Amino acid sequence: MTQMASLAIAASTGERASGRQAWSLLWKSSRPLGVLVVAWAIAGAITPAVVVAALGLIVGRVPGAIQHGIGSASGHQLLEALVGAAAVYAFSLILDPIGSSLGIAAKARITGELQGRLLKAVSAPVGVSHLEDSAVLDRLARAEGSLTGFFPGDAPVTWVGVVASRISGVIGCVVVSVFCWWLGIVLLLMWVGVRKVMLTAVVRQATELRGETTLMRRAWYFIGVGSKVRDAKEIRVFGLADFVGGRFHSAYQDAITAGQFGLKQLHRRAAVCWLVVLAGYVLALVVIAIAARDHRIALRSLAILLPMLAVTQATGSVSYDDIGLIWAMAGLPDVDRLEQELRPVDDELAGHREPTGMPVSGVRFESVHYRYPAGTTDVLDGLDLELAAGTSTAIVGVNGAGKSTLVSLLSRLRDPTAGRITVDGLDVREFEPRSWQRAVALMPQDPVRYPVTAYDNIAFGALAHRDDRGGVEDCARLSGFAEVVDGLPAGWQTVLSRELPGGSDLSGGQWQRLALARALFATRHGARLLVLDEPTAALDVRSEAQFYGRFIEITRGLTTVVISHRFATVRRADVIFVLDGGRITERGSHDELVAAGGTYAAAYELQAARFRGPS
Repeated sequence: MTQMASLAIAASTGERASGRQAWSLLWKSSRPLGVLVVAWAIAGAITPAVVVAALGLIVGRVPGAIQHGIGSASGHQLLEALVGAAAVYAFSLILDPIGSSLGIAAKARITGELQGRLLKAVSAPVGVSHLEDSAVLDRLARAEGSLTGFFPGDAPVTWVGVVASRISGVIGCVVVSVFCWWLGIVLLLMWVGVRKVMLTAVVRQATELRGETTLMRRAWYFIGVGSKVRDAKEIRVFGLADFVGGRFHSAYQDAITAGQFGLKQLHRRAAVCWLVVLAGYVLALVVIAIAARDHRIALRSLAILLPMLAVTQATGSVSYDDIGLIWAMAGLPDVDRLEQELRPVDDELAGHREPTGMPVSGVRFESVHYRYPAGTTDVLDGLDLELAAGTSTAIVGVNGAGKSTLVSLLSRLRDPTAGRITVDGLDVREFEPRSWQRAVALMPQDPVRYPVTAYDNIAFGALAHRDDRGGVEDCARLSGFAEVVDGLPAGWQTVLSRELPGGSDLSGGQWQRLALARALFATRHGARLLVLDEPTAALDVRSEAQFYGRFIEITRGLTTVVISHRFATVRRADVIFVLDGGRITERGSHDELVAAGGTYAAAYELQAARFRGPS
């Protein structure tokens, strides 16, 4: 069974964690917190019945105090009962804030641990194909709880609270049984049955909505488009606010429509259960009324029994916490499943050799094919390519030719579906994958913009060598980023994000120069293969010219791969390959390819004509 199929099947089963699993999370996160939460739950379970009993004692003392006066023994007993009831009631009032405080502390700790596990799970595979798998992304969304607002980290404390509420209701039924044994049992069985019927409908509705995670993710995507600065610019310029809002509404409605049948069934069951509860309470009131009429029950007992009937409902009522618990518990298995399902991906890519100092002779693509999991054709179709060590190689081709796929294969973010990639004659799969990735320094076309200092943004290229300040500054000089640092408010310590206090953002070209410095810092500390993906795409003419002037210095001693549409960049490479339809169709130096008059020459002439102007 494929990974996607197994995930899809698991998603449709409506699986949920057990109470034991939820409690285990709380206990493992913090035993002191676990003990305090249990103590709070026990107090919360007992207090409602104690409050009712205390109020009953007050009512029972009133007649004697009225008859004999407040200064009499009966009056003193009433005052004592009032003081005791006030103390119990005051204690009940502080339980909620105490529980909230404990809940926040426990939930924060558990959520942090679960999020850490999720991050580790999705980051564990060497490749990135799982992050394009809809089934994996659905499971991740459920595990995060971001689509419903019911977070798996809330489950342990909520479960303890729900159990405490059930115990409170059972205590109420026991108290009623002291007065009339069979009436307490009837109320208990009634509430247990009502809860079972209602929860079955709630679980079914949750399961149906759970199966629509993809639609919910699509709806939340439109929320993100409207709220992120980079996307919001176009939304406003093109007047797409109503369109985006409409698409969100449409996707959201489509998702929740799946639960409409379950919602109608829930309403029908609620109506039936309401009639059952009404009948049960009418029976209880009739029994108590007859006993009171026949003087078989004292005023004090009557004052306790009547409000105790309300306490018994906690045995079987379905509250908002119950609904939230169902959703939260449903997300916990997704965390475990992600950890299990993604682990084999890592094993498939694992090797054991260390690529220190490699490549020495070169890297070869030998009849390499690659097809994306959801694709119908090969993006790379029998690719043969040699990257000679210590030289610069340029790859050019139209959009969709397979250039980005080539880079991901070279970095072992993916593995070929056929053929192989060798380094100094060894299959790249023989190398320890993460060690090989450290041997590759990548400057992507759209670099990650880390919201940290300018210094750390470069040092991330070789984080273990963050203290190499001279290296960071030297790489910034080579890439042209040093002059950008001089203009930043706090220099190297400027945080590169306007969303953070005192932060500052960069232009697209400045981010590219920073990304180049980051890649160069990686080469300074062991990476021997430098991959530049459209290195001058966002640079102005002056910065581009500076890059050309430093190209030889930047790439000296490295095996360099340059991917670009701009011929002023690739012409400086030692050898240029033309990638078309997943295969290499032309090879040579810039002058050789121009003289050959093929695809490269035609594309170069079109680009050069723009600068010559009309003849």
